Amino acid sequence: MARMQLYSPAPLDPFSPQINPRDRMMPTHGPQIVWRTDQPTRRPPARSFLPLLRAAVAARPDRPDLLRDLAVALRDDRRWVEIHDLLSPLAEKGGLTPALACELAQAAIACDQPDLALRVLAPEIAGTARDARRQRVLALYALNRIDEARTAAAQVLDENPSDSMVLGAFANDCLTHGAAEDLASLCQGAIDGGVGSTLHLAYLSAALSLAGRTSDVVRLIDPEYLCRRIELDSGLIDNEELTQAILTHPALAPSPETKPTYGRNLRLEGLASVEHPAIRNLLAVVRRQVDDYLAERLNAPHPLIAHRPQTARLQGWALVLSDDGHEETHIHPQGWLTVVYYARVPTSETRGAEREAPPPGSLAFGPWPRFIGESLPDFPRWRVEPQDGTLLIFPSFLGHGTIPTGVGEPRICVALDVLPCDQAPTP
Repeated sequence: MARMQLYSPAPLDPFSPQINPRDRMMPTHGPQIVWRTDQPTRRPPARSFLPLLRAAVAARPDRPDLLRDLAVALRDDRRWVEIHDLLSPLAEKGGLTPALACELAQAAIACDQPDLALRVLAPEIAGTARDARRQRVLALYALNRIDEARTAAAQVLDENPSDSMVLGAFANDCLTHGAAEDLASLCQGAIDGGVGSTLHLAYLSAALSLAGRTSDVVRLIDPEYLCRRIELDSGLIDNEELTQAILTHPALAPSPETKPTYGRNLRLEGLASVEHPAIRNLLAVVRRQVDDYLAERLNAPHPLIAHRPQTARLQGWALVLSDDGHEETHIHPQGWLTVVYYARVPTSETRGAEREAPPPGSLAFGPWPRFIGESLPDFPRWRVEPQDGTLLIFPSFLGHGTIPTGVGEPRICVALDVLPCDQAPTP
């Protein structure tokens, strides 16, 4: 297959229907993944126990276990100031257990008091508790003690390459302080060692681009080969039934602040657990399409395929966007592949009018993290203009966001991540 030009100011669509014709309705290969259709048991959020825990601590303030339970519940609700006020008096008295010291350190960093975090993480604590070492790294970075932070981060990541908090801090440091090769080396080492994650692939992409290693970026990000577009026949998916199942669900609500979604929007979480025929049917179609996608790429010399899961489950959500509703560029760090299905795509009056600007409602791929984007002029960029019935499959490490539709009629899509339950051995 000829390689496409990866970066151009003109619109690119590697998901072109000419690559995957509309009449390709169902996969032709057998199952490639053992699919788990059960969903993890959802525990009630710790914050739901806050009144009970506050009362318990008030009655027995001498119980470190109750203090820890309360701190965890407060952390679940991001009540950093309350954690600080709860635990800092114990720090002054020397009464913190290692677990409580970690909770206070995290709250102190969130409250812009990284010096306090370092004080409570005494050497005997930071030397033995993994979470304490993590918080120490974050505190050092917050204090701009870069050399110490890098050394500490490298030690943590050598022990646990999948520590996403430390990896994120180390990556942001390297990308902003001219250490792209250090980041690329760390990520490549994790991938070669069989422990690389979606985050490692995403950061490796940015690091290679920032280091000017364009040919390596092209090999890692090949949208023409790694991305797939299918125009599903209306006989496979009843879009009207699917749309109504989403719009009438009682859990449909605005996206929480933790999501990269802004403007006018509604979200339905936990879609894979929703018992509705239209949603069950969509999940079955997606599983078959993912099997087909993988079967066509089994011998590809790419880390995405080399570290494919043997067992996986789908987890996803529905998103309803209108007017200014959109998603900033992001990745799906827990996923291996991401699948997006468009049940309803309204037509904008400006679609196609100004070809220099991204078409309203399109899905745009490009650099991630977003803050580094302007420093990566040669990073692959392309966009996709979906329509009703479009299904997209792409690696979860690719940065992507949406362009507002600018119309009041909702654009309704379903996003599903293929979550690995285990990893296949590297070939």
